[in-house]
Amino acid sequence: MAKALLGYMGGADPRVTARLARENNLLRQRIADLEAVALRLQMENDTLASMATESADEEVLELA
Repeated sequence: MAKALLGYMGGADPRVTARLARENNLLRQRIADLEAVALRLQMENDTLASMATESADEEVLELA
């Protein structure tokens, strides 16, 4: 299967292998960065939602 994806040339060129490994590492790092951003945004969203709920609860208590 790998031969079909990379093309069968009798042997892998070390330069191509190194370039693909480098690109793979960069993509993995980018994914990790995006996951960290998504986690940070989720935490901020949870905090804001909690603050909004508390604010709404206080307004209900003031009206009562």
